[in-house]
Order: sequence, then C-alpha cells, then structure tokens
Amino acid sequence: MVPAWLWLLCVSVPQALPKAQPAELSVEVPENYGGNFPLYLTKLPLPREGAEGQIVLSGDSGKAAEGPFAMDPDSGFLLVTRALDREEQAEYQLQVTLEMQDGHVLWGPQPVLVHVKDENDQVPHFSQAIYRARLSRGTRPGIPFLFLEASDRDEPGTANSDLRFHILSQAPAQPSPDMFQLEPRLGALALSPRGSTSLDHALERTYQLLVQVKDMGDQASGHQATATVEGRHRRDLWPGLGARLWAC
Repeated sequence: MVPAWLWLLCVSVPQALPKAQPAELSVEVPENYGGNFPLYLTKLPLPREGAEGQIVLSGDSGKAAEGPFAMDPDSGFLLVTRALDREEQAEYQLQVTLEMQDGHVLWGPQPVLVHVKDENDQVPHFSQAIYRARLSRGTRPGIPFLFLEASDRDEPGTANSDLRFHILSQAPAQPSPDMFQLEPRLGALALSPRGSTSLDHALERTYQLLVQVKDMGDQASGHQATATVEGRHRRDLWPGLGARLWAC
C-alpha cells in the first residue's frame, strides 16, 4: 500500500507532458507569378501573448531559411519575394517559431509546406528528330511497328504533361493518303487496314510522315513539337518479317 504522504507528493508535482506538435500548414504559390511582390501567402496562428517575441523562419533542418520567403513581423503573414520555378524546385519545407531574445521558444516550430503550382511553360520534346523503319509486304494492319517517345518537364499527372500524338501529313499521298494510323496516347504507329492492302501492291518507295506531339491532353490549346518518320517499303523482304527499324 502506498503511503498517503507519497501519494500527495506525486499529485502536487506538475507532470511534464509532451507538447503537441502543430499540424503542418500547406500553401500553394503559382509558378511564374507575374504580379507585385512581396506576395502574401498565409497568416500563421501566432499567439497574441507572444507579442514580445521575434518570429524566426527556418528550413526543415532548423537552419535559417535562405531564399525567396520571409515573415511579416507585424501581421504574421508568410510571404514570397520573387517568382518561383517549379522545374527548379517543386516544394519548400519551412518552419516558423516565436522566440525570445535568449532563444527560448514561445511557440512552434510550425511546419509549413509550400507547393509551387505548375504552369504549362514547358514544350514537349520527341526523343528523336527522325525515326526510320522498314516496311515489307505482309505487314499486318494495326500491329505497331514503331513507338514514338516524347517527354514534357511539366508536373507529371497533370494536363500540362498529358501528351497526345497525331499524324499531320503523309508524303507521298499515293496509293492512299491514310496508309498509317497513330495511337494518340501511346504513340504506337501502325499500318491502317487500307495501308496494309495498298502496300502489298505498291512499288518500292519511302513514305515520310510529319508527326506531332502536343500537351494538354485532348484540349485544343497547348504546346507542340514535331518529328519525322521515314518508312521505307521493301518488296524483297520476307513477308513474315513484317516491319524492321533502321538504325538512326
């Protein structure tokens, strides 16, 4: 049985309870913002009783923050002082504390995540300027003989980097102007049914396609780039071998 005096002593001594960590604040900044600076982002929930302290802004490692962010000591607003480039840095991890002159922390640290909202400022690029392939009699329609590759440095998973492939022109247009088909999402190039039939009766020749890749998905707007596909028809190839790639 615990003596009564010991129980009273335990009750009278203040217990050291862990201080709850403030929940992370998240704020978004538009990339390449063209308005006036500084741009005020968000007001932090600083305690009123800590007015005699100083606001300290630091990185997530606790070191003084170097870069485009600052705190307005009068309003308690976090602000950014210049335009940001998402391709240079997509996120910034910051911490805000309220401290006395002697370093004693009155409030915080408050973690703040700054996300740079992507702008469609990057142009897609093909992996090659010219693609080459050999086509033979017997190449089956709808079976890809070439996959076009392109990339876009805008944020993945957004419309800004959502690419579509298209055929802009075919030369020569004989014996059929639509001998090829291109899957818009995968960039898979194949003979069309008409093209497969026409190729079996066509003379040896080289077909040149002007192809396009465009961002913003199926929207009409967006950045675009072009490349060339040269498909050489060889009647002397074994039909079962189908299409083969050239070395570029």
